[in-house]
Amino acid sequence: MNLQLSDIVILLVLATAIYSWWQNTSIREQALKQAKQYCESLNLQLLEDSVAGSGWKPVWQNGQFKIQRTYKFEFSSSGIARYQGKISYLGNKKIEVWLSPHDF
Repeated sequence: MNLQLSDIVILLVLATAIYSWWQNTSIREQALKQAKQYCESLNLQLLEDSVAGSGWKPVWQNGQFKIQRTYKFEFSSSGIARYQGKISYLGNKKIEVWLSPHDF
């Protein structure tokens, strides 16, 4: 089997894309789990049991390349009103959970 340099480059690009997709899916599942736990700890209800990716950007921090991801979600304190929240990650680590002002 003769591999050309272009074949190797295509395989590397494909492998990188698959790894990136897998990593993003893993972090999204982690964000959903942590958003649920955070809402439950404050007696809030995570609506629709979902988070939605709202943005990502490459970041160079401490000599390492990382992706900063932000996921939005909706929650309720009363079961009637809907409020926005977001959870942010830098690489695999949660860096922030933000909830909009809401009634208790």
